[in-house]
Amino acid sequence: ASTNARFSWNFVHRGLVPDTGAGTWLLPRIVGLQNALRLTYTGDMVLANEALSLGYVLEVVEPDALLPRAYEVAAKIAAGSPHSLKLIKNLTYDALTASVPEHMERHTAAMSASFKSEDHREGVASFLERRPPHFTGR
Repeated sequence: ASTNARFSWNFVHRGLVPDTGAGTWLLPRIVGLQNALRLTYTGDMVLANEALSLGYVLEVVEPDALLPRAYEVAAKIAAGSPHSLKLIKNLTYDALTASVPEHMERHTAAMSASFKSEDHREGVASFLERRPPHFTGR
């Protein structure tokens, strides 16, 4: 977020509940139950640094640095293995709802799939050859 960003869940003052479930399902998972209740009950405006301290945003930068920083983060993500990124995303979201045994079963399957992937072979080869990897997503 930029240093001048402001966030509000002011639905309560409009006679509404937060839209798309984001304030009632996702927000407590990000900022914790007590903070989510405070934000949605009061509709208080949250400035960038408070949003950072709550864990709602990951980083605060000056407004003119926001887009370059976003591109930098996107490039780092894009440089990773598409195969691994897909598995990581699926496992991370799965962890929100699955029991530990269910999740560990899926995690074990994902680990096996990643060890067998072309991307893993390319990752190891690129490390040994001291070069950037060229992932295919397989």
